[in-house]
Amino acid sequence: MPPLRRASPRLAPLRRTLVLLAALLAGAALVAGCGSQALPIARLPTGQLDQKQYEDAFGKSAYGLAPKYGVGKPLDPEASAADQARHIDGLQRLLREWAGRVGGLHPPAAAVRAQARYVAGIRSFADDLERARVALDRGDTKGAQRLLSSGTIASRATRADLIAARRAFHALGYRLQDLDSSPVKTS
Repeated sequence: MPPLRRASPRLAPLRRTLVLLAALLAGAALVAGCGSQALPIARLPTGQLDQKQYEDAFGKSAYGLAPKYGVGKPLDPEASAADQARHIDGLQRLLREWAGRVGGLHPPAAAVRAQARYVAGIRSFADDLERARVALDRGDTKGAQRLLSSGTIASRATRADLIAARRAFHALGYRLQDLDSSPVKTS
């Protein structure tokens, strides 16, 4: 058996980004209510929150959004380009609403900047998905898949915002559901 080759160190940031993006989508889908039982859309607090209250509200911020936008179940592997485009459109709308819901929370002062970066990253990622949706609208399923699977779908700004937010939340000692389930090393 030939020896295993180590991946190029130049690819490490891309791998971390791909894992981060996959975790973001998986986390959004998980907390958005994917699965057999749809959760009602959670009512979020409107006043100033302490850390524990913020962590709880953040964890519930996407509950129930997936069924609302028709993305609560995985697509059939044989889905048409039009079905895939509708799915991505639903994901974009879900991410934008989720960003608005997270952005409407009032964290402790120390976490305001981290929240702003995270919200910017979610919104930016929703915008980034437009390239895949446009490719699918043209019937280019292979092009869309290439964008999504290679990680090139995510802009540099998206990656920077999401990674900076995650680092900041961790530095402040926050334990946020979708961030902490991600195995991305950002330290």
